[in-house]
Amino acid sequence: MLAWCSGDYVNVPDGAEVASLEPGLSLFETFALRDGHVACLGDHLARLATACPRLGLDARRLHLGAGPSREAWSPILHKLLASAGLTDAIVRLLVAARPDALAREWLTLRPLPPPPTAIDLFALQTRRDAPEWLPRPKSGPWRNSAAAWRELKALADRPDAEGVQFDAAGHVSEATRSSLAWWDGMRWCFPAVATGRLPGTAAAQFRSVVAQAGRTCVDVTEAFPLRAQSVVVLRSTFLGGAVLARGYASPNGERLWIPAAEQAEASARLADLAAWRAQRSVSLA
Repeated sequence: MLAWCSGDYVNVPDGAEVASLEPGLSLFETFALRDGHVACLGDHLARLATACPRLGLDARRLHLGAGPSREAWSPILHKLLASAGLTDAIVRLLVAARPDALAREWLTLRPLPPPPTAIDLFALQTRRDAPEWLPRPKSGPWRNSAAAWRELKALADRPDAEGVQFDAAGHVSEATRSSLAWWDGMRWCFPAVATGRLPGTAAAQFRSVVAQAGRTCVDVTEAFPLRAQSVVVLRSTFLGGAVLARGYASPNGERLWIPAAEQAEASARLADLAAWRAQRSVSLA
């Protein structure tokens, strides 16, 4: 697989994990490229910029991470897409500090899978580890989340399945590659920052559209919400940014929760999110 690294094009193993590219501390953002467009790229780069000072980096001096510049991004994306034979892709921007206090930036692609219409959730034994700092960055080596991903694949190796991670106290934190939110009939609940969950870009967008709709939003520390009417799985690479969960099961496959038959509130809010994201799509390729 061809990758871009601070001006050079290099070959790396297909599906190379963050830790294999940068074994030390790094920051990364992952998003979907569809028809040359990325939804809400500014949100990803803003999160990256917030964490850069922890690595001694000035985000304004990055080549790609400094902003959604078509002039900077387009030639690189075109070459990587052509090399991989792709038109749409999942794009990962990885940033690490060099010994000279400048940044090393990686850009890699992988195929964009078809978006699922709903997600089956599975309880995982891999507990969310303690965050490096709060709000937690999306950072490498990403070992804890990679371990959770491998556990999920052993349970259900398919794109319409996600694993739920809990913190040490048994509170819902997040899914392996997604954020979670749920409707309890009166309010929208989001895992608290203290659970070690990431500040997900799609989750922040969803919270914004939910608040704009006049709904109450709360941060919670609790076990899986077995009385929830709806659970939403939020991921920036999904078309529209989120899908509904259709069930929650134990590691041995025992079904522990299913959504209520009536999903009007959740469906309406997902439509709001999709429309909000579509308005904030930028052209890069």
